[in-house]
Amino acid sequence: MTGQLTIEMLYPEIANLHGDRFNVTYLAQCRPDARVVKTRLTDTPAFVGGAVDLVYLGPMTEKGQLKAIERLAPHRARLEELIDGGTVMLFTHNALEVLGSRIRNDEMDYDVAGVGIFDIESTLAMFGRYNGKVMGTVAEAGSEHPIVGYKSQFSMVTGGANESGFLTADRGIGRNRSTAVEGIRRNNFIGTSLLGPILVMNPHFTRGLLSLIDPHSEPKLAHEQFAVTAYDARLADFRDSRRWHPFENPAST
Repeated sequence: MTGQLTIEMLYPEIANLHGDRFNVTYLAQCRPDARVVKTRLTDTPAFVGGAVDLVYLGPMTEKGQLKAIERLAPHRARLEELIDGGTVMLFTHNALEVLGSRIRNDEMDYDVAGVGIFDIESTLAMFGRYNGKVMGTVAEAGSEHPIVGYKSQFSMVTGGANESGFLTADRGIGRNRSTAVEGIRRNNFIGTSLLGPILVMNPHFTRGLLSLIDPHSEPKLAHEQFAVTAYDARLADFRDSRRWHPFENPAST
């Protein structure tokens, strides 16, 4: 951890869809001593010139993705250095696609290179939106507290055969409809297509993430009783097979 716990939120003026900015809001409530740096498109990211404890990028429009690629591409080497060194990063929904090799959109007629950190590609189909639930286990929360979340996306991610997933879906789909492997996990980099906000919806995972950020402090959850009660109710709903539409069938079946 740096001297003062520092959370960097990248490009909040464009990465602000689905209420996912509350991932950072909730982290800041859990750690009121933290410094939250909001890096605008015209700013040099804080991670470039110094150490930060968490780098966060949330969901954006398709045009926003292109702007994020433009801003982050010059810092690819620094991002890779931080990922290899174990800096915690959380990229949610379509933010993960920005770090891939390509983004294709036939309807809007573009095929652009991503930042190129991960060997994944995304293909957008504006009239092929997928909406559904996902449930799967991650180490930070354990099998008794699986991740529960939602997908609502125009794009599907392919490739990444050599990249570990964030989770393997027990229910729902993964990177695309043909796999249960969801997102990417490399060291402490977490990229997931789930929205929620994932940290508000999964307090046990948030506790584990706080331990990753600052292993020397006992993690404390803001509004813990409410967060856990809501999670328990949501988990019961996700575990009820009657609540799943055939469209959401696991990719592994």
